[in-house]
Amino acid sequence: MYSRTVSESPESIVADGTAQFGTFSNPPQKLDIKGIKAPFGGIPIPAFLTNFRIKSRLAYMFSIGDYIGMVEFFDDKLFGLAEVIFWYRSAGKKFVYHTFMLPRFRFVPIRLDKAACINHKKSRYIRISWNRKRDRISLVFSVKGDASRPAATGMFVSHFSDPLHAELVVVAPAPTTRRCSASWLTAMCMEGSLNVLAGKKTPAVTMQDTSGLAFMVMNRTYYRYHSKSKMMCGLGDYEGRKLLFRFVMTNMDPEESDDCNENVVVFDGKLTPMPAVTITHPFGSDKTWIVQDTETMIDLTFTPVSISKRVLSILVMRTDYSTIFGTFDGVLFTGTGEKLTLKNFPGIVKKSRLRI
Repeated sequence: MYSRTVSESPESIVADGTAQFGTFSNPPQKLDIKGIKAPFGGIPIPAFLTNFRIKSRLAYMFSIGDYIGMVEFFDDKLFGLAEVIFWYRSAGKKFVYHTFMLPRFRFVPIRLDKAACINHKKSRYIRISWNRKRDRISLVFSVKGDASRPAATGMFVSHFSDPLHAELVVVAPAPTTRRCSASWLTAMCMEGSLNVLAGKKTPAVTMQDTSGLAFMVMNRTYYRYHSKSKMMCGLGDYEGRKLLFRFVMTNMDPEESDDCNENVVVFDGKLTPMPAVTITHPFGSDKTWIVQDTETMIDLTFTPVSISKRVLSILVMRTDYSTIFGTFDGVLFTGTGEKLTLKNFPGIVKKSRLRI
């Protein structure tokens, strides 16, 4: 059975110009990867230039009531992007809201004890925040509608002290040891509501406060000029117990990634680091996806229900991505060897390509 060493985190992810690689059970004070010496080919380029190749993301996947969705921030340093997307699962109907953020010092924060990531635009107010002293993680959004989309509001609150809360920090080569990718992973139960207001084509749907599940990820990486990634996240109940999982494959993964990757399964609050995976869609991204590992712990298929595609070009950056709601089927094993057989288990897949 696969296992991975999980240790206490260092005080700083980068020490003396070198990244401290590993999987850590407790987060450091900051998720900061600046300061690596000569990260590109060993050439001593000034740090203020190499730091521009560090891009950041903050994503919050959620499942509550009959809704499943994701809120994501992308920090390019020169500008920021934010998106709210969710689906009404029983109908497969999607709601997508985008926004562009003008330059500022930092969009995605680096502190892991107390911080907030906010888009202040009135038509797209989005805030993800956390405070360990106050024992709170929250997502709030209020997005205005238009001729094709209704307005919507959401507010979700989780607690670090919840017995089902689990977190992990992973620092991995990206793909060489000269560069690194650092991620803070947080799986949690949450309480809140998501309300869709009446639009020209959509009736109002209100929700009383109810319980749900969320998976939050903050990542910082020295990006390649051309990067590709595939991410899968499942959130739901399995035989009355809470199950969350997330698997990722990118072209920045190191050759030997079994010992250092972001793949996890969280079952009833117990987090199990998983081996590297291969994610494929041999008949196209709108057909069946397959995710497997070499340790026989993951053997799943993903069937798309609804797809959102977008292409965006800003200055020298171009990105195209697909965000997909669908269902998982197959088998997962937990760290204790428990076999989980999934059928029509809800989840989200994101496939993206970025040129900088």
